[in-house]
Amino acid sequence: MQDSALTKDRASSRWERRRIITFAALVAPVFIFRLITAAYPILNTIWLSFTNMSMLNQTNEFVGFANYVQMTKDPAVRSGIGFTVGYVLVSTALQLVLGLLVALMLNASYRGRGFGRAVNLIPWAIPTIVAAYAFRWLLDDQFGLIPQWIFQITGHRPVIFISPFGAQSAVILVNVWKNVPFMAIIFLAGLQGVPLDLYEAAKVDGSNTWQRFWYITLPLVMPLVVTMSLFFVVWQLANFDLVYGLTYGGPGTATVTLALRIFQEGMLFYKFGYASAISVALLLLVGLVGLIGLVINRKVEINL
Repeated sequence: MQDSALTKDRASSRWERRRIITFAALVAPVFIFRLITAAYPILNTIWLSFTNMSMLNQTNEFVGFANYVQMTKDPAVRSGIGFTVGYVLVSTALQLVLGLLVALMLNASYRGRGFGRAVNLIPWAIPTIVAAYAFRWLLDDQFGLIPQWIFQITGHRPVIFISPFGAQSAVILVNVWKNVPFMAIIFLAGLQGVPLDLYEAAKVDGSNTWQRFWYITLPLVMPLVVTMSLFFVVWQLANFDLVYGLTYGGPGTATVTLALRIFQEGMLFYKFGYASAISVALLLLVGLVGLIGLVINRKVEINL
């Protein structure tokens, strides 16, 4: 009996080792691939942020926190942080509100609803850099159609890109125009999961349209709203192509984002050390915002 039990234990132990070896053999390639493509670039960027590596100056020395100290004195970086945060928060808020409104319209019953849903996706399907250059021409004070239409109506031709407020508003509005269709499609999927019996029961109880939206629709799609807000905030913190094509950070540094500043310092001025320090700052900002969003998302799920 003891020999039989010992044999079973040994067989079970060999089987367990084989499972572990098989698991390691299957997972190891993926783990190594992610280590090479994700962990190494991040760690290398962190290391470069403590150096003065520059191709123009032919330097690559350890300088400690000098790059981070320089960031606190760089007006372009300070302006970039302020505009990046404001741009992301305002854009996300508008995208959530307008996306939900568009989703409600697309979810209604009317003839041609399928065509409306297809047309809704056109702005989102356009590449961001193409949309940026298109709106750069549309908003141009000399050749643009939009200033021309405003001039025909009001007699005043606006010069949008010459003022910080005008340029910042243009970047935010174009970004909203670009991403609202995607937000609407996600919300539309959520709205189609709301049981119709709830609306019918609410109608029987005498509720109006606003009450049905406030007490039925909004609570049921709220988890989706929180998830999409977190996704868009984190995604847009690293936005580069829209600002690059539309304003290139101007006028001055009014529309500079951290991602654009990284491109300027690294790709134009070849200051890889300083650009890496800004990249680390952006990484920390994304991580902080993501952590706050996860906490908020958890609280919303618990309350619901």
